[in-house]
Amino acid sequence: MTSVLRVTLLGALLVACSRDPNGRGPDDGNGEDVSGDSGTTSNSLTQYTPDQADWSTFATKPFAGGTNTAHDPDGVGWISEADWQAAEWDGTIYNPSQMTPQEFADAICPSVDRVRGIREVFYAHQPFADNENPTKAEVDEWHRLAINHVRALVGYTEVERQVQPDHCMFARALWGDERKFTTDWDEAYPGTNGSAYGPCEGSNNAHCGATFIPDPEDQAPYLPEDYPACTEQAGSEGVFSGPKSNIPWSIKWSRGFCNTLLAEGFWGGHVGPWYHREKFGLSFWDNDPANNDNNAVLRAKWTGTLMPSLYCNPDDPECDPEATGPNAGG
Repeated sequence: MTSVLRVTLLGALLVACSRDPNGRGPDDGNGEDVSGDSGTTSNSLTQYTPDQADWSTFATKPFAGGTNTAHDPDGVGWISEADWQAAEWDGTIYNPSQMTPQEFADAICPSVDRVRGIREVFYAHQPFADNENPTKAEVDEWHRLAINHVRALVGYTEVERQVQPDHCMFARALWGDERKFTTDWDEAYPGTNGSAYGPCEGSNNAHCGATFIPDPEDQAPYLPEDYPACTEQAGSEGVFSGPKSNIPWSIKWSRGFCNTLLAEGFWGGHVGPWYHREKFGLSFWDNDPANNDNNAVLRAKWTGTLMPSLYCNPDDPECDPEATGPNAGG
């Protein structure tokens, strides 16, 4: 029987995973993500996605067929008003220890394009100054808000559980994609083809490029001026093929998260970082620009503090579902 805790909302009215060389691996499924909120305005936002990321098709493909009118939730042509109403959030904190995996996934993701409550979060924050042409900085900030909302759905709202964008994680996610899908780095950086470091030409390894980090002088154009060079850090990587190239930005990320949640459940190794890792970086790559209906690749990098899960897996004989969650024992 599903048991849930209802709370008052405080502030608010995404497959495979690999091990970084000095890291923990697929963020061991004990939990990995956070939630957060910073009332910044569009012209005060920091851009984390490097300028080198080619998002040109992501600006045109969503509108090519006439289905969508903008990148905000109401601009998504195939989701009706009734569908969005069915995905509203009433403040219920969902406890994965007290729900079946299917119940929990259905509660968090009524569909792969609708994370519960995400529409209300979008319009509460109005992250895009122009819903038809969001900037990279605005999309980066939206993804921070969206991940933190996913955490809020399970009661992870403390400051220390808020996810934060990281310049090196965004840059490393893009370098990984450039290494995987192009040969631009191959001459200057030879290696074992198909390995985590690369090169990757013709490789079927989804994580090829995961550990690739250029030399400091080659990193500089991708990073803010005078920013320290990126190095290997403990963390993990997830590669998700669910997001399509023609999906508007407000929901493009959610197919990566929701499809994985449906497949693995809350304790899945690829789901964990969305809930418990401190820092993140995302790269979206269109590997078939001429195809308006292809899947885009989402490469997510995670690092920083790995917060413990406040829930236990009911498959564990020692798990007490009634003694889990943010207010357990309180």
